[in-house]
Amino acid sequence: MIFEGSRPAAPFTTTMRTSGIITTSLILVTLQGCVSAAPDSPQTSAGIDEAGGESSSSSTSASTTGPATTANPTTSPGETEPSDETEDEPWDPPVVWDVLALPDVPQSSCGAPTAIPCDGGSDDPWHAIGLECDVGPQIEGEQMNGDPLAFHVHEGNLGTFEPAPFPPREGEKFLIMSSGHAVDMVVPVGNPPFASNDIIGAVDNGANPPPPIIVTAVSATDTCATDPGLVGNGDCSNTIEEQWNQGSGAYDYVEMRFTTEVPFETYAFSYDFAMFSTEYPNYYQSGYNDMYIGWLESELWTGNISFDEMGRPISLNAGFLDYKDAPNPYDCPDPCQAPELQGTGMASHAGTKWLTTTAGVTPGEEITVIFAVFDLSDPVLDTVVLLDNFQWGCEGGAPVTIPG
Repeated sequence: MIFEGSRPAAPFTTTMRTSGIITTSLILVTLQGCVSAAPDSPQTSAGIDEAGGESSSSSTSASTTGPATTANPTTSPGETEPSDETEDEPWDPPVVWDVLALPDVPQSSCGAPTAIPCDGGSDDPWHAIGLECDVGPQIEGEQMNGDPLAFHVHEGNLGTFEPAPFPPREGEKFLIMSSGHAVDMVVPVGNPPFASNDIIGAVDNGANPPPPIIVTAVSATDTCATDPGLVGNGDCSNTIEEQWNQGSGAYDYVEMRFTTEVPFETYAFSYDFAMFSTEYPNYYQSGYNDMYIGWLESELWTGNISFDEMGRPISLNAGFLDYKDAPNPYDCPDPCQAPELQGTGMASHAGTKWLTTTAGVTPGEEITVIFAVFDLSDPVLDTVVLLDNFQWGCEGGAPVTIPG
């Protein structure tokens, strides 16, 4: 149903909050290494949108913040091989996204299976993200918890901007998951102008996320990357608690979760996501700090694995929003525009570009993965996440996120 209630004005605006659009808060932890594997495809039923855009295996962005490069922080200038023309120039180190600096597993020992997309003729949400195809990652105990309207399979590019910043990352489709009605993400702003839907959450009314998610940090000083004995004692990334404490509990919480056995000679998995919120701009940097969490339960890690490209959790206030389509008094003065959001339900709001999260795992172990999005503090104004391209990979270590 449409939630018609209003919220007090934001600290810097007199605008009353009566409606909203979809946004999603994601959280990534950092790991040393990128996954190298082939695309996958998904499975279960949800609405399907057949927008006739041309799909692509990679996305482009009109605004970038740096090279999508993963480098080994232990590499020294002496280990490079400069040419004669450059050997006397100062060494300029590459961008490092692996902030936890764990050693990568040698690629030569990897036998990670590839996948073949299967979402072309399917409206199954699991197929849409690269799971449960005939060739590719197989899962067990899959659940989609929350209002069925919170899930929508979209075909082709999202929006009207060219070159398309949000094409499918594998196959022809991807999944939209929202703390409101997911299909609103594909409706251009103006029809309606906001998405503000009070849906049936798997947990609601200010509750904590369901187990095994624990919002508390494992330590004030260490993550599970530096102290493996902390695994199982909370959020290994130590990223959720600070953002969670800015609000007053989860509303309109929805999630996907599954278990799977890691294949032989496979040391990592990856998936792609992008997060958007209609909380921006009126409630940016307030207690209405909607969030997305990518949670992993494994022998090496129990906690959030998804972050923005600056290594921060995926929430409205902490995440690096690549695309801001309205000014705010904190970091984007007028004019502040993002044409990349044209033709979507997030025009006049904000979101990230496609990002890729990679997390290390142990061959043969059983892992549980949870993708969750929710409103924080109230059920007004929706947050959205796009999900696609789950695949096995070769290089393990602590979780890391890079621009897609």
